[in-house]
Amino acid sequence: MEHRALAALIVRLAGLWEVVVALNGVPAALGSFINAEYVQKAGLGWLVLHALFTIGVPLLLGFVLIYLPRSVTTRVLNVQGIQPENSSEAFLLERVLVSLLGLWFAIQAVLDGLHVFSRWLLYRRFVEDQYQSATGPAIGPQEFAGLITASVQLAFGLWLVLGSRGIVNAIARLRR
Repeated sequence: MEHRALAALIVRLAGLWEVVVALNGVPAALGSFINAEYVQKAGLGWLVLHALFTIGVPLLLGFVLIYLPRSVTTRVLNVQGIQPENSSEAFLLERVLVSLLGLWFAIQAVLDGLHVFSRWLLYRRFVEDQYQSATGPAIGPQEFAGLITASVQLAFGLWLVLGSRGIVNAIARLRR
């Protein structure tokens, strides 16, 4: 199997994973619409935006990765169609895998960050509505931790995507 075909298969599997992530987010995103009072307090626009980022973006991304894997491998990951003949060409495949892992980390970090940001906006809106003269933290501890985690994951994912060649070379040195 050539590298491009194997990379396309891996991209399809990543797309399938994104579809599963989107389907897992359906109950949390649509459960907010059941209580009319909650919809009124939170605002329909924010809840629709939350549902879009929880379900729509991962679903769209998953379908793009499933149905257009060759475009992703040739344009985003820049994989050449080489038939592996010796073990040195396996480094190209490792580089693609590390880049794909970094791409997945970066995309998940953006989606998680948007999810936590929307939760923070809802938290702030409820605190301001219920306790107008109260003082306290402007952001909840879970939301703050989620934003920090998403930022670190995004940095790590971008490092894997942009620095995959150095990582693969380090892995090869460790194997020797």
